[in-house]
Amino acid sequence: MSAFSEALLSLRREAGFPSAYRFYHRNGGRRHFGFTYVHYLRLEKGAKAPRAEAFGAILKALRLAPAADGARALFRAYLLDVLGSPEAYELIVGSVSKSVPTVSPTLAEGGFDRLKREHLMHMNIDQFTAVSHDETSYWTSELLLNDDGSWTPKDIAGRLGCSPKSAADALERLTKVKLLRATSPGRYKTRQPGKFWTFPGRSKGMEPLLDRVRGFWDAMAARQGGPFGERLELVRASSSVMRQYMNALHRAVDEANLAATHAKGEDTALFLIEGRVRRLLPF
Repeated sequence: MSAFSEALLSLRREAGFPSAYRFYHRNGGRRHFGFTYVHYLRLEKGAKAPRAEAFGAILKALRLAPAADGARALFRAYLLDVLGSPEAYELIVGSVSKSVPTVSPTLAEGGFDRLKREHLMHMNIDQFTAVSHDETSYWTSELLLNDDGSWTPKDIAGRLGCSPKSAADALERLTKVKLLRATSPGRYKTRQPGKFWTFPGRSKGMEPLLDRVRGFWDAMAARQGGPFGERLELVRASSSVMRQYMNALHRAVDEANLAATHAKGEDTALFLIEGRVRRLLPF
């Protein structure tokens, strides 16, 4: 057996599938995996290595998120087989992974508590009213509050696909409530570089504005974004226990800010992280 096949066999059993036949067919067979049962058996026996595009289907069938420990073990086993030895793996993969920071270096030492203490800013009602005034104002605020550079109406129009006039109006609106400042004629930047902003969502009358912003998110996702990752779980539990769980979930969502950057990068984007628990069927 190969390192990959041994890891796959172990993870398949841990996922609750005692046989390869049950694992393959209970996960939808060829419709899900994109290959035959015979081909799957060859993967599990080490007679063949999977194509890279097959990993998505395999992880979903194993109920593993890409960042989960089991998924990482499967990836490592696959790369060990491909590269031929642990030494080659450490040389190539180790060199690449060590060059990529996982969180902002300035925030890593103190963690999320330090972020809240030193880097978190709370919008007041007037500021959030200006931000949620229209779609251009909202996305202009996100562009500038999440970037340390200066922007012109033309820059914003090119990024958002709006008119330079609407971008200029949005910049003036946000400058008036002291979120932005003019650095030179026609150029603007955030007043608070490197900060992270929160909305006044619990203040009275803010819910309609929050609903408007949620609409902006949906519209932008439809135009330029899309799904990035998802993890779902259906659990029977008591409401009191789930309320305690929500506290941990809130913190996990908040800690996504530890990965934030205000610097330009080849693959940076605005990501929306959502933590939501819905009550479905009482019994």
